[in-house]
Amino acid sequence: MITQHLDLIGGTIAFDDSGGSGPLVVMLPGAGDVRSEYRFVTPDLVGGGARVVTMDLRGHGDSSVNWPEYGMADTAADLVALIDHLGAGPATVVATSFSPAAALWAAADHPDLIGQLVLISAHLETAPAWQRIPLGLMLRGPYAGKLWASQFRKWHPGAPPADLDDHAAGLTEMLADQRRRKAVRETLIAHRIGLTERIARVKIPTLVIMGGADSHFKDPAAEGASIASETGGKLHVVPDAGHYPHVEFPGQVVVAIADFLAGTAS
Repeated sequence: MITQHLDLIGGTIAFDDSGGSGPLVVMLPGAGDVRSEYRFVTPDLVGGGARVVTMDLRGHGDSSVNWPEYGMADTAADLVALIDHLGAGPATVVATSFSPAAALWAAADHPDLIGQLVLISAHLETAPAWQRIPLGLMLRGPYAGKLWASQFRKWHPGAPPADLDDHAAGLTEMLADQRRRKAVRETLIAHRIGLTERIARVKIPTLVIMGGADSHFKDPAAEGASIASETGGKLHVVPDAGHYPHVEFPGQVVVAIADFLAGTAS
């Protein structure tokens, strides 16, 4: 697929589009990662008839830098603008880590554009100070990329893919740019003020996917159950997966998403 760009006020958002007339699935990566995060699930979803679009967050990957803001509401606005630009909604939105908060925000404000949600390893709470401060410090200076890549590799404990080192090296290269370090840093620590009220307004089918060995959460299954309860959604736990179950166990995740979409279409 050829990288495309959507021009917005403040910058451009990079995205890939598989094309076709099938149901639209738009995928948002986690903060500090890029749209190729979905490299293992996209082919099967496309093979199943979906039109899959993957996008980079502001300041990440092939999207432009020097945006005025990198908050959750800004990511939600970019998602809405992309779906509107594609003209093929309502979309199923798949989002990971930081991005589920933005997807929920967008779904609450634009229910006409988003029909289903798949929330993977969702961080719906603002990071506490004891997490924000170390993250802010780690993502500064010339060693930020290597430090981030080292942590990133640890988040794939069950079945790290063969290309994990190459993917992590790409993130290291991205973070060599201090402007992109700022983008990742500010995206990661963005607040969630106003999200709870919006979640209460979201009334669309939702699938919550968690890795059972996700070190980001004290009890990943319990965290997933709480999010599923809050969103009125269903929970699917991939037992041995870490923070990126769709990277470690793509087959299981594709089946879960395909079954979810089939169920909502019936």
